Amino acid sequence: MEIELLIVIFAAVFIDLTLGELPVSIHPVVWMGKSITKIRNFLTNTGKNKKRLSGFVMTLIILITFNLLIIMILYISSFNYIIYLAVVSIILSTTFAIKSLIKSVLEVYSSLNIDLDKARIFVSYLVSRKTSQLSLEGVVSAAIETLTENITDSIISPLFYIFLCGSVGTLLIITMGDNVIYPFLNFLGLSGLRSSDFHFPLLFGVMAGVSFRVVNTLDAMVGYKDPQNIDIGWFPARLDDVINYIPARATGLLIIISALLMGLNYKSSWQVMLADARKTPSPNSGYPMAAAAGALDIQLIKPNVYILGRPKNGLTPEMIKKAVKLTMITVVIFLLIIFAIPILIIVF
Repeated sequence: MEIELLIVIFAAVFIDLTLGELPVSIHPVVWMGKSITKIRNFLTNTGKNKKRLSGFVMTLIILITFNLLIIMILYISSFNYIIYLAVVSIILSTTFAIKSLIKSVLEVYSSLNIDLDKARIFVSYLVSRKTSQLSLEGVVSAAIETLTENITDSIISPLFYIFLCGSVGTLLIITMGDNVIYPFLNFLGLSGLRSSDFHFPLLFGVMAGVSFRVVNTLDAMVGYKDPQNIDIGWFPARLDDVINYIPARATGLLIIISALLMGLNYKSSWQVMLADARKTPSPNSGYPMAAAAGALDIQLIKPNVYILGRPKNGLTPEMIKKAVKLTMITVVIFLLIIFAIPILIIVF
């Protein structure tokens, strides 16, 4: 099953890089967003959005709903193993976004060479700050910030949990067989089925990826401290902080390694990450951003919020291209690690 897990991860990455995102009408993340909006509006209209418990309940409802939907889809497709693998790969490809992240940031870069106002509009799609008055340097900083922060949120974290939970599923099946699965099936009212009906290691991986995307989407939509969201968004925001804790720090280290391979300032990358990573409001986003700032010898600034790095180099549009290359190498290293782990286990 470990080989099948690697196959679907590879296929999912291939789908993302070549075909990109699914159409909006059937994209799971779009439906997550619609579900969050409806539940939040209901809780707001009933005055229950002022309780932290409401955020927990909303998170639980959406997690259960989308995981049950995934189970149903995969069970229906399990009549043929090849079709099952294809469906798993397609679903997994929606839980991370390599191509769309890189493309959106490169659009900012391209527009900077034509029209600053156009670049401000493109970057406004990527960040929450006001962009209408940003200088060229401000646009470059915002683009690099969102790019490097999202290495964790949009790529490393979902792939990390897909691989981790899929691997755990494999170990459980090897050591305990269907005995570990029957309680899960009975809980879902699916008694009588076997692990082979679902190919559980793959199912665990898919559920992990979808669950991460649910929590991350919740954080993106309600994880704010404004009056409407401060209570309802408390639980999903804290949960997002917890699940990104390890991946964010791992991403920072991978960026340092990538900087070394690119001939960038890897020593500064390490030093700036240690010095500045905790300056951001988020306990996690500062690690990849600070590591990238140090590697590029630039200073990333979100006015009145944080300053990361040292301004040795200027914030020119070309820095965006360097940051994109740094991002791509970071992702490649991470994927190589994922694929190397099972091989090392088999060999040794």
